[in-house]
This record gives sequence, C-alpha cells and structure tokens, in this order.
Amino acid sequence: MMEGTVGAYEADDIRGLVDRILRELGNPEPPLRLPEVRQLLALDLKYYSLSNPTLLQEVAHRMKVAGKQVIARPTILIDVIKKANLSALWIPDGNRILIDQQVPDAKKRWIEAHEVGHSFIPWHKDFLFGDDQYTLDPNCHANVEAEANFAAARLLFLQGRFACEARDVEITFKSIQNLAKRYGNTITTTLWRTVEERDGETPAFGMVSAHPHHDDIGRDPGGKDVRYFIRSPAFRTRFPGITQEFCWNFLRASAGRARRGPIFDGTVVLTDANGVRHEFAIECFCNHHAILTYAVHRRPAPLITPVK
Repeated sequence: MMEGTVGAYEADDIRGLVDRILRELGNPEPPLRLPEVRQLLALDLKYYSLSNPTLLQEVAHRMKVAGKQVIARPTILIDVIKKANLSALWIPDGNRILIDQQVPDAKKRWIEAHEVGHSFIPWHKDFLFGDDQYTLDPNCHANVEAEANFAAARLLFLQGRFACEARDVEITFKSIQNLAKRYGNTITTTLWRTVEERDGETPAFGMVSAHPHHDDIGRDPGGKDVRYFIRSPAFRTRFPGITQEFCWNFLRASAGRARRGPIFDGTVVLTDANGVRHEFAIECFCNHHAILTYAVHRRPAPLITPVK
C-alpha cells in the first residue's frame, strides 16, 4: 500500500477543525470519549458482519449522492469491502460509520476515530465518492487516508496536549504504558505519537516488528518482519541512511528470547548524514502481540582513541 502524505495547508485546516470540535466539547480531559464526538457531529455507528450482510445490503440500498441512488445492486458494497479488505467505512448518506465487528476491540477506537476524521474533513466526501481521474488516482487515495489518520491522532491525543505531557516524563515503556492508559489508546499508537510529536528537534525512532526468536509473535500478515518504522522529524533529516532493515538486523542480533516484557535495554551507535557517530538509548519490549522498539538520541558517541 502507498504511504500517503499530509500537506502543510491540509494539516493546518485539519488542526483547525479538531480545535473547533474540542472547543465545542468543552476542551475535555483525556481520554476523549468518542460517543460524545459522534453525538456532536450527528454520526451514527453500526457494526456489520460479512457472514450476515443484512445491514450492508440495507445501507447500500439507501445510499444516495446528490439525491441519486449510487448502488444499483446492494451486494456490490459487500464485494467492495471484501476486495479492498476494509475494516470500516464512512457513509455520507445518513452520516454513518460502519465497522467490521470482527475487528479486535483494541483497534476499534483508532478505526472509529479514523472514520470520524473522514466525516468532518470537508473535501473527503468528494474524494471518497467521486469518479473522476483525480479522485481515482492511488496517490490521491493514499493522501486521503493519511489525512484521516492525522485527524484521528489530533483528536485522540487532544492536539498538542499529549506532546506536552510526554515531554514532562522520561520516556520508558512504563511511561508509554501509563500515557496509553491515560489517553485511552493502544500502546502502539502511543509509541507512534511519542516518536513523532514529543520533541521534533530530537532524533528518535520507533519500530513495530516481529519477534526475532518467535515466529508466532508480531509478523505482518504478508510475512514482513517490520510492520511500522516510525521516525521523528529530526531523525528523518539527520539520519536518512538508517533504514528499517538496519534496525531489524540490530534487533535480531541483540534481543532476548522472552515472549513478554523487556527483551533489550541498552545503546546503539548510529552514523548521521555527515558521518558523525551518535549514541542512542534503545529499549525493546514484547507485548505478546509484537515487538515495540523505542530509541532516542543521547549524545555524540565518545571518540575511541587507539592504544599505542
């Protein structure tokens, strides 16, 4: 799948939309309650089952855009969901969010917030249900999905509030777990936001991967070792040569065999774009579903003086 981008203008617009939502909710304390967001936006939420497609057939039968029915055969919606392997979708007609009831509970909060994002980003209705050459372009769809993810993150982590709170604590997996619980989000999404938003000026990276010693933990459905490789803005700029393959090979060589809990806690030396070596603190943790890695810049690596 293509990796979409969020343009600067689009990001500013989405931040403004999220600001308005949070303001109308009274600037709530974490965790954000999505039912209150749905009530504010007049969104309906239903769960569907592909094994019992009655709800999907009913929705497809009623779907209209600009007053015209858009699906002549109701089962087409089911075919689209299966072909695209969708877990959820937002239907503008009726302002309804549909989520596959087979989605694990831990993932439903993020998926719901993603679809909420589609619903309040005004240009998404045209992109998701348009049929011209531009809206059907794969790059366009990837960007639309990236924008919905951006909106979900701004909502669930209450704009910049999470980053401020994260900067006030030393980041370990214990503190990431505490922040995840406070904001009501998964450890994986909390790790992601910690890397990208805690301090954009400090090089840091995160990784969600398989366990190098246990094939039944964390492997991508497509067989890939690394699911996500997350980098702070400073890391992207200063360490462009450090790839997910390098980090995976380090994990393979360094990780312990435990199936749960810490599997590595130490340092790694990385070379920046100017050839300067830097020391990073790195911690790897197994939550039984995947290996979560967090690394943050500590200092320039000490010079090694040869003994004469």
